[in-house]
Amino acid sequence: MGKKIFIVDDDSDIIDAISMVLTKHNFSVASSLTASDALEKIKKEKPDLIILDVMFPEDPSKGFDLSRVFHSDPFVKNIPVVILSAVNIRFKLGFSKNEIDEEWMPVREFIEKPVDPDKLLRVINKILQ
Repeated sequence: MGKKIFIVDDDSDIIDAISMVLTKHNFSVASSLTASDALEKIKKEKPDLIILDVMFPEDPSKGFDLSRVFHSDPFVKNIPVVILSAVNIRFKLGFSKNEIDEEWMPVREFIEKPVDPDKLLRVINKILQ
């Protein structure tokens, strides 16, 4: 297996679908269904890239908070984060990669769900090169 991708999403179907695509393309995958244990699991797994959802049952913007937690943690801050979310569709918002910055959304890319698997792979491969 190649590089490791860590998925943080409360939807197990999304994790399963993304995992199938990634493992087919020689990535190894680890995941967390909750935002609360994601940081601990990421430190243990030491992934090369994190795919992060925004909306979680406890807070519809938890992923934004989590991206800042990752960015401030010395063991995780250098791991690139890709937000993959349906927050725009669900709340009729207009978040995009234009909002990416070191303070508010310190991630490498923002992609809307549903995502085309080929697009996701292109983004991941570009970041990991």
